[in-house]
Amino acid sequence: MSISAVLGGQWGDEGKGKIIDSLCENSDVVARFQGGANAGHTILVGKEETILHQLPSGIIRENVNCILGTGMVIDPVSLMQEIDNLKKHGIRIDGRIHISLLAHVVTPIHKTLDAFREASLGSNAIGTTKRGIGPCYSDKISRLGVRIKDLKNLSLLKSKLEEKLNKNISEGLVPENGRSNLLKEFDDFYKATEKISPFIEDTTSLIHQYINEGKNILIEGAQGTLLDIDYGSYPYVTSSNTVAGNICTGLGIGPKSIDNIIGVFKAYTTRVGAGPFPTELNSPEGEYLQRRGSEFGATTHRKRRCGWFDAALGKYAVKINGFTSIAITKLDVLDDLEEIRICTHYENGAYPSIELNESVPHYITLHGWSRPINNVREFINLPSQAKEYIKTIEGLLKTPISHISLGKERHQIIEI
Repeated sequence: MSISAVLGGQWGDEGKGKIIDSLCENSDVVARFQGGANAGHTILVGKEETILHQLPSGIIRENVNCILGTGMVIDPVSLMQEIDNLKKHGIRIDGRIHISLLAHVVTPIHKTLDAFREASLGSNAIGTTKRGIGPCYSDKISRLGVRIKDLKNLSLLKSKLEEKLNKNISEGLVPENGRSNLLKEFDDFYKATEKISPFIEDTTSLIHQYINEGKNILIEGAQGTLLDIDYGSYPYVTSSNTVAGNICTGLGIGPKSIDNIIGVFKAYTTRVGAGPFPTELNSPEGEYLQRRGSEFGATTHRKRRCGWFDAALGKYAVKINGFTSIAITKLDVLDDLEEIRICTHYENGAYPSIELNESVPHYITLHGWSRPINNVREFINLPSQAKEYIKTIEGLLKTPISHISLGKERHQIIEI
């Protein structure tokens, strides 16, 4: 029995879905502990590309059970769309999805509040996905939230949400002219809540049952370390704790249960939305990375900003999470670059003592390998320049690199 976690070491979009899918081959259970439909994992199996927002990536593997943990905020409408899409592709769902009865629920009101708040911020907008995540977590902390267990009493749920809607309109948080559209959205919401009801259960007891049975459990993180509400580049962050410390509260297990924590890093750095980005490339190299890496958000479809690998923030992520090993993804994207740079540290201090928008990156330059590597399956067969690049990152982060991804396909991965 082992419990391993896979977490993002950057600003999300690191390719966690590919690594999780690979590790799922030897897993019995995959569990998510935070976030909601603002996440996006893209998995390619053969010619079939699947984008998951709330369901753990293990759902693609027929024999894996999936837990949506207490720390998540669940959007029933979006979840049903995911489930229906998987069914269309012949993936068996029954008995494999387990939703925590203590998780909180994203309602149409939360989505409206999210969009309204973002619009009101104008040029200072955070760049949220407008999926209602922030307002839902706010209600949770304010002790005003709706929990998954509340979905079992539909009449009480409707009464509670009608009261919340009237209160938000009276306080000017939701415009009066938005009432009719919201009521239409509520119809789909209530239908979806009924459909997901069979999946609701006490997942805390369930995961401990799996532990006692000696099951191999994989824990899936959403977003990345630098989007953590406490340790990320605040205020340009998500609304939950994305770091390893939140695994325990998000799933109801003790820290001694976790054996390995794998940090996933892209071979370069990307960021979606607003916020500081020390190694960002507003240059032909940045455009190359964006184009070659197909850097568009899985959830928002927004173009990702691109930059060199930031080992200064990488070391910070290793420290915060206690990564036991690292997976590097999209190494093949760097194939055509003659020179590749790595930020080793900031010349004027370290984050979080200095603000990221004031940081002065210090770079080293390495030679590129200038040939395709997507068909390489052994580390020893990589070009010497690619091996040097990997070993340099490993040395800077002082953590062993265990996996290297060289493309979207399942087989395009090197285990070290």
